[in-house]
Amino acid sequence: MRTTISIIGTWELVSFVTEFDDGSTLLPYGDNPQGRIVYAGDGFMSAHLWNPDTHVEGTNSRDDPSYFSNCGEWSIEGTFVRHRVHAATDASWAGQDKLRTMTTVGEFLELTAEEVVFGESKDEVFWFGSA
Repeated sequence: MRTTISIIGTWELVSFVTEFDDGSTLLPYGDNPQGRIVYAGDGFMSAHLWNPDTHVEGTNSRDDPSYFSNCGEWSIEGTFVRHRVHAATDASWAGQDKLRTMTTVGEFLELTAEEVVFGESKDEVFWFGSA
């Protein structure tokens, strides 16, 4: 059974899968994605995701991301966490609210977002935490 929990703490990226409406999938940060998301008790968050196989200087682009980050304020609204983005590697995110469905599966935090990076898609991101 999936339940919501307190998310305050540091979480390590385990999996990032983009699922498209036609059932196809994409691993935008590769087979072994790395990253951290931190939810501080004062309501500030930061997230960093990268593909360790391709993230080298000068290779990051919107169409072929090897690194992404954002930071801002966070709040819980029922089974959702809202990220009010202050800054991000994609500047168009600044000033936006990004709503994520938040559930836990054992020791894992799952954040699901609709149409995040690739348009008609759903991103499912699993984090393992020290919350």
